[in-house]
Amino acid sequence: MILKKSNAFVLFREEFYIDSAESEVSDLDEAVLASPEQNDSHDEMDLATVMKDFQETHLDTSNYCAIIARRRKILHSACMALSKSYFAWHKLPNIEFVGEMADDYGGPRREFFRLLMVETQNSLGIFEGKPGSLLFSYSQQLLSSNKFYTAGKLIAWSIAHNGPGPRCINRHLFCMMCGQKTSLDDFDVEVFMDEDVKQNIEKVSSCSTPEDLADLKSHLGDWIAGCGIPDIYTATLLDVKRIRGEIVSHFAFHRVASMIQQFVAGMDSCGRFWQMVKRCWKQFLPVFTNAGNKLTRNSFQDLFTIGWSPAGSNRREEEEATIFQWEWWLMAIQEREVDHTFEELLVFITGADLLPPLGFPQSCNIDFYDQESGMRRIPYTSTCSLSLYLPRGVADEDQFKDLMNDALKGSLGFGKV
Repeated sequence: MILKKSNAFVLFREEFYIDSAESEVSDLDEAVLASPEQNDSHDEMDLATVMKDFQETHLDTSNYCAIIARRRKILHSACMALSKSYFAWHKLPNIEFVGEMADDYGGPRREFFRLLMVETQNSLGIFEGKPGSLLFSYSQQLLSSNKFYTAGKLIAWSIAHNGPGPRCINRHLFCMMCGQKTSLDDFDVEVFMDEDVKQNIEKVSSCSTPEDLADLKSHLGDWIAGCGIPDIYTATLLDVKRIRGEIVSHFAFHRVASMIQQFVAGMDSCGRFWQMVKRCWKQFLPVFTNAGNKLTRNSFQDLFTIGWSPAGSNRREEEEATIFQWEWWLMAIQEREVDHTFEELLVFITGADLLPPLGFPQSCNIDFYDQESGMRRIPYTSTCSLSLYLPRGVADEDQFKDLMNDALKGSLGFGKV
């Protein structure tokens, strides 16, 4: 049985890149600014169906690609793997965490991709803005070192193998990247890092009188024209809303088009993954943006089956006492009475912090064990078998909370707690 304990990790900013020369998308009709393919049939497919079709077409699940990883250097480990001549993105990654005696039957892989998406978001430097609504950084240095390509390839690799996506890209930006028209009226300018840009956009937004417009043209006319809006000097009040939207699209999308195109090329190096995303952009919204639903008590409970002892037995009575406390503890999480989340609990049990696009390979299980006399064994998990093990006969609420708190906060790696 493969047992696991979760742990915290440290993010490091690393200097590395992978070559994009062999996989750049060069055809104009496939570039980031190309018009999207129109096919209403894609709207009828759910994300699981889209991903299943992709996997059946592109993945080789009968062969493995070994990935050696350090928990404190997840991003470095992944990029080192990608740089090897024998790396094959389409083969099933077999994750080997250094110093952990555990074979990868799914748990280490889920843990690896979850941590990799966090580090890709935080450590490469390609994103900036508000958490959950990030934009691409305007950096020619990162562009020349192919960091955007690296990020795109890592993200496509993760999603292709039923791992998470970044879940952090600004929703409006994602729609524009997919060639979709999107209203920018509700675009939150606080996502921009440049204070001058935010202030200038606010000045445009507050322009409501002929005097305001004349002042805007006098003081910001050249700046607005430099954003690709040369008609500012002949604009009327009816144009103000459009001008604001065009300024936003300039800074969020057009100015960083080269960065986006390199990112897209990295994704397309994995079976033209981005072309699928563009076609099925609605299905991929919760994968790339912060649009997904958070776990609730009911949705979390639905993941589990319980391995009960026969009805009427003493063990069954003790198991019901424990599950009674378990259910109340889940209620406490939902009502925020305890310092834990359903996402943290899911990581502890499965290695993932959200439901994968294709779901888990099997239902999660709750099984039981007996506490030995004079011993205190805290709950433990097997992320590969998706199993949580709880002690029988815990009838005290505070005792159960203490056990779960120790299990979640004191766990480390994939060994036995």
